[in-house]
Amino acid sequence: MDVADRTTGGAHLRDQLAERCQKLFQEFLEDFKVDGENKYMNEIQELIQPERNTLAVSFNDIESHNSKLSTIIQEEYYRVYQYLCNAVRNFTHDRFSSDTGQIPPGKDFYVSITELPTRHKIRELTSQKIGTLLRITGQVVRTHPVHPELVSGTFVCLDCQTVVKDVEQQFKYTQPTVCRNPVCQNRLRFMLDVNKSKFVDFQKVRIQETQAELPRGCIPRSLEIVLRAETVEQAQAGDKCDFIGTLIVVPDVSKLQMPGARAETSERQTGEGYNTDGIRGLKALGVRDLSYRLAFLACSVESTNPRFGGKDLDGDMTAEMIKKQMTDHEWETIYKMTKDKNLYQNLISSIFPTIHGNDEVKRGILLMLFGGVPKVTREGTTLRGDVNVCVVGDPSTAKSQFL
Repeated sequence: MDVADRTTGGAHLRDQLAERCQKLFQEFLEDFKVDGENKYMNEIQELIQPERNTLAVSFNDIESHNSKLSTIIQEEYYRVYQYLCNAVRNFTHDRFSSDTGQIPPGKDFYVSITELPTRHKIRELTSQKIGTLLRITGQVVRTHPVHPELVSGTFVCLDCQTVVKDVEQQFKYTQPTVCRNPVCQNRLRFMLDVNKSKFVDFQKVRIQETQAELPRGCIPRSLEIVLRAETVEQAQAGDKCDFIGTLIVVPDVSKLQMPGARAETSERQTGEGYNTDGIRGLKALGVRDLSYRLAFLACSVESTNPRFGGKDLDGDMTAEMIKKQMTDHEWETIYKMTKDKNLYQNLISSIFPTIHGNDEVKRGILLMLFGGVPKVTREGTTLRGDVNVCVVGDPSTAKSQFL
């Protein structure tokens, strides 16, 4: 059933599992304590501030308090997420009733799940994982500006002036399917009331597979990340970040706007006044209904690059850790190499020994393999230390062998 059908039909369907999850999550916020003190009381009190609206909750805390609740959240995350936000809102108003005047009546609260133990690769994201709580890692390759997103719209019927409230938006502009007035049969003519609708900060980020996860000989796969509320502007291009959220299916609006997939509201009439819009067959219908793509709705973002103030979750190994993984013979060989005065030239000669000459090309490839040093300018701009090499030359000069 379409979400718009549920919100405009007059009767709301009750989700007993989600309501049970909301009650258990509110009990968790009330009862979970560390060293005799409520762990999340101070964080919830900060939500009273106008610039705050997101509560970060550790998944490990939920699992230790109620394993059944953690299982429901992990398996039915997209289904129960709004109910988790309602639990935070109810708990905030109940505990800080004296400060309720400082909280705007229509303020929305959000939940950010952190410390999810299992990490998935981008290639492992299939349709079976849609709606579940996941954790993925990727390299940010593109960020879009922050825009306001319509999440819940209030519409006015242009025929009878009936107000239709709380029309949930399904990742695209969604109008009511029919007017709530039983006498009115309007299905198309609605006007959005911007002042009574709800908006939230929205940002799109594109990530791709890291070099460590990329199979040999494969092209890196990319995925679009949707960020909302306080998670926006936390990931910058070039960062390696950890995202916690759920896999979703969104309509591909760009394809819906193509000439072969026009909107249903367009009508064509003959000279006699008959509507011929229905004689086009199923061509446009199939294009519209099957234009969907996968995206990732993130509730938590954490930078895993230490030079940007984050934690390196891959764990850059120190010299002692590397030494423990090597045999005595390997360590002795490396130690002898450090005493070689011509080490740089010998390394160049050892690369592609079957190709004569081309020392400059070999030197460039060697430096690319070792990588550079990240730098920070006086203005605070961070420059990555990655080295890029472009090999240009005449045919039959061993360019393909170098690659």
